[in-house]
Amino acid sequence: MALLEVVKVTKRFGGLEALKDLDLQVESGELAGLIGPNGAGKSTLFNVISGVMRPTSGKIFFQGEDITGMKPYRIAEKGLVRTFQATKLFMNLSVLANVEIACHIAAKPNTAGEVIGLTSVKQRENEAQQMAIGIVKKTGLETVSGELAKNLPHGYQRALGVAIALATRPKLLCLDEPVTGMNIEETRFMTELISRIRQEGTTILLIEHTIRVVMDICDRITVVNFGKKIAEGKPKEIKSNKDVIEAYLGTEEYVT
Repeated sequence: MALLEVVKVTKRFGGLEALKDLDLQVESGELAGLIGPNGAGKSTLFNVISGVMRPTSGKIFFQGEDITGMKPYRIAEKGLVRTFQATKLFMNLSVLANVEIACHIAAKPNTAGEVIGLTSVKQRENEAQQMAIGIVKKTGLETVSGELAKNLPHGYQRALGVAIALATRPKLLCLDEPVTGMNIEETRFMTELISRIRQEGTTILLIEHTIRVVMDICDRITVVNFGKKIAEGKPKEIKSNKDVIEAYLGTEEYVT
């Protein structure tokens, strides 16, 4: 059984079909890529998978459970978590404080217990703090842990967004264009981070326009165009697929 299974999903906006009878599977432990031209329906698919939007028709299964139309927070609680193209941070708080907040939210502290100072609550707070420190180290942000989020370079802000997502302990992490707008050094940093997260046991579904990144790190790639899946396979197969080259890759600079 696939960890995530999208079955014949269609999403209409008025007369426009952003997705049409789209099928997608992500296996446990996989680093899967999702590519396609602008307007192909990639972000719409992420929105449908994560519960931000309800599909017009079709079904979405996560760990065998039908999550179609479920609220985003409920889906996240089950272990399916996404990032967004625009990173949402507490800009006037430090890197560590941002991650600590995410860890506290994930821990669901007992508010009444906080008031009377129960030991279990204090213990959870300490655990959340230690967890945050561990995530900051894991994501390579230890050297900037005390910096305000607003003062971070773009690449570190995106990495902080990933760190916050990891605080929820996802089983499937959906990354929406994690290296967009990055320079070469930032791209390398993020690519290594994504690979490391996968190696440590988190399944990843990745949308990305930087084709060389997708080709380098993904096990399998799905290509969509005009809301339909036009190809699927290993990077080498996608590079040589004539339909993909015509619809998206286009020139030799992308396929070498």
